[in-house]
Amino acid sequence: MRLMLALLLGSLPLAACQPADALSGALPTAASWPIPATLTGEYRVAAIDGQEVGGGIGIALTVTDSMIWFDPRCAGFSWTYAYSGGALTMERPERSRFEGGPYVASRMRPTCRIAVHPEQQRLAAALDAAARAQKVPSNGIELSGGGHSVTLYAQ
Repeated sequence: MRLMLALLLGSLPLAACQPADALSGALPTAASWPIPATLTGEYRVAAIDGQEVGGGIGIALTVTDSMIWFDPRCAGFSWTYAYSGGALTMERPERSRFEGGPYVASRMRPTCRIAVHPEQQRLAAALDAAARAQKVPSNGIELSGGGHSVTLYAQ
């Protein structure tokens, strides 16, 4: 009994230093989550539409300053994108027919015949609809739009 009382009294000063929302257990609302300055990086796809990636596979997503992709890219899993202040626009590109030419935004025709996992198809559908990016309390990034979401964690 004395030990419990000592622990309780010892924790009171720590509780007094916490913000009120930390004590209540309240999480910030989605509107108050910060916006990432950039999306560039290597990520592990943790969830698609709020559900963990299933099927016993892992999916890595690469984001450069102008492209987003995951393997197999030859199956059409790449997008050009523009990002500013949380707003995201994405399109699937096609390579120019001229060497060194720019990517041309349009739905890419697959260039390889390879089995595509249903989770990869689910991810592609969610990325096709992505219109915004924000950080989430678990220190990840969520891309969302059109009723879809993708949760990413840096690798």
